[in-house]
Amino acid sequence: MSAKDKKAAGNSNRPNAQCQRGVSRAQQLLMVALACIVIAGVVILSGIWPQEEAVIAEPAPVAPTLAAPPAEDTPPSSLPEPVIPAFIPPPEPAVDPLPSLFESDDPVRDALADIPLGTAGQQYLMPSNIIERSASLIYLTAQGDVPYKLVPIARPKAKFPIVDDGTQVVADPDGFTRYDPITRWIESLDAAALLDAFAGFLPLFREAWGFYGEDPSYFDLAVIETLDTIIATPEIDITEERLIRKEAVWIYENPAIESLAPVQKQILRMGPRNASAVKQKAIQGRALWLTILAERG
Repeated sequence: MSAKDKKAAGNSNRPNAQCQRGVSRAQQLLMVALACIVIAGVVILSGIWPQEEAVIAEPAPVAPTLAAPPAEDTPPSSLPEPVIPAFIPPPEPAVDPLPSLFESDDPVRDALADIPLGTAGQQYLMPSNIIERSASLIYLTAQGDVPYKLVPIARPKAKFPIVDDGTQVVADPDGFTRYDPITRWIESLDAAALLDAFAGFLPLFREAWGFYGEDPSYFDLAVIETLDTIIATPEIDITEERLIRKEAVWIYENPAIESLAPVQKQILRMGPRNASAVKQKAIQGRALWLTILAERG
């Protein structure tokens, strides 16, 4: 080959060499770029490259919980305990002092002034010594007697009426009307008001009772016994009971009637209706008297 041909051949090989060099540079650049990318990724993923710090919200402040202070031992109080005053009951209403027994007539009349007593009752209050006479009336009646002289209504003046048919003598029923006035008077009395008024003078009645040599406190029971005697009067129709003459008086042939207390026989002579009215009043008075004793003692 000639020199000219060699030179031409040499020149024809230069572009290939240049091309090879150019590729190498491009590859180098590409590799460098890839390396940078890889390195950057590694740096980022590994946290080597500083990242922007995340803003963390601070929690809201919480008020601290204060522990309760320990209980302190309370020393005993040096103050004196309060003094509770004793209960003092209200004072009793003022009561007028009782008069003496011998000065009691006017106070008794005043106490009974507003109670209807009728003519017989007013007559009973006129004489003096009202409480003493009343105690005597109770005393005699409790013995079974009839205190005619102390009763405000006089005894019937007419003789005891009888019916004599020739075979027997019995009481005349027409004679019962003689006792109608005293029965009506007894029925008209306000037993509750009377006993309540007399109860205010109970100590004086007891004092007067002692004049008979009795225990003054026994007066309370004597009133009950007197009323019991009246209440115990049997229910007998005396118009069917035979009478016999003994000296100047008529007595009952039946010993069961004749043995009754004089006050009981007197009640029978008043007749069935009058006797029943008197006994009912005695029953009422007894209940009232027991109530008064329970309240006043």
